[in-house]
Amino acid sequence: MAQCKSCLYTTNHPFGLTLSDGLCSGCLTHGEKYQINWSEKYQELTVIAQWAKGKSQTYDCVVPVIGDAEDFYVVSKVLELGLNPLVVSVNSYFLNNIGWSNLQHLITHFDVDSWIYNPEIQTYKELIRTSLRKHNHMYLPWLQLHSSFPVHVAKEKNIPLVVWGGHQAVEQVGKFSHHDTVEMSSWSRIEHDLFGNDIDTLMGNGAQVNERKVNYYHYPSISTLGKNIRGIYLSNYIQWDPLNQNQSTLAFGFIPESNRYTFDPYERAGSSTYYGVHDLMKFERLGYKKITDHITRELRHGRIQHLEGERLLQLY
Repeated sequence: MAQCKSCLYTTNHPFGLTLSDGLCSGCLTHGEKYQINWSEKYQELTVIAQWAKGKSQTYDCVVPVIGDAEDFYVVSKVLELGLNPLVVSVNSYFLNNIGWSNLQHLITHFDVDSWIYNPEIQTYKELIRTSLRKHNHMYLPWLQLHSSFPVHVAKEKNIPLVVWGGHQAVEQVGKFSHHDTVEMSSWSRIEHDLFGNDIDTLMGNGAQVNERKVNYYHYPSISTLGKNIRGIYLSNYIQWDPLNQNQSTLAFGFIPESNRYTFDPYERAGSSTYYGVHDLMKFERLGYKKITDHITRELRHGRIQHLEGERLLQLY
C-alpha cells in the first residue's frame, strides 16, 4: 500500500487508485479542472437539456435527492437550464429532524413536484441485517434503491433524463477523465455506488425475503432502457467544488449540521447514523473514515496544505 504525496489517499482505495511519480490518479484528474474550458462544457450541458425538453411528454428529467446540500445545488442548476424536474427520494429511515426539514424545504423552496418512496419496512430491515452480517455495511440496501429507483421512475413515466451531481469515482480517484463525460450505467452503478455488491449478494443464503418485493432494488434492464433514457453527472460539465457549492446553498435555506467527526457540516447533514455507526464500519472495511475524503478534497482545491491536512486527520 502506497500513499499519494499530494493527498491522503492510498492505493487500497475501493474505487481503485494508481500512482504516477508519486501523484495519484485522483490528483492528476483533478488538475483537469484548471485546464478545461468550462463555458464550452456548460454549452454541451445546454444541448443535452434541449434534447431532454424535446423528448419529454411530462417532466424533462428526474433528479434523485436525499436532502443534502449537493441536492439543493443540483436542483438549482437544473432549473437554471430551464428543465422541469421530478425530484425523487428514497426514504433511508435514518434521517433526523434536520434531514427531513432539508428534504421538505428543498421541495417547497424550489416549488418542484416530488416522489418520496418508502421501502416496505420488513423487507428493508431484513436486507439491512443481512448487509451488516455479510458486508459490514448498513447503507448498502438504501444505496441499491437510491441508485436504481429513480431510473425505474424515469422508465415508467417516459422521462428522458436523470441528472446526478458529482461522479465520485472521477472526483475521488480520477478513474475517468472529465472529457470522457461518463454517464449512468448498470456497470458504473455496481462498481462505484455499490462497491461490487448488487442486491443479488444479499439474497440466496442471505436475506429471507420475497423476491417480488425487491424489484426496485434491481437496476432496469438495458433492453428496456435502451437509448431512451440518459443519466448524466453535472460534475462533467461544471467545475465541481463541493465545499463552495454547498456553502452557496445556505441562500436557499439549507440547514447545515455540525458534528465531531469532520469539519464539513454540509455533506450528509441530517443523517442520524452516517458519521456514527456507518463511519466506524467504513473504517473497519477500508481503513479510513469520511474525514479523509474531506481533507483530500480540500488539499486538491488548495484551501489547506499537507501539514494542516495531517493535523486535521489526527484531530478528527
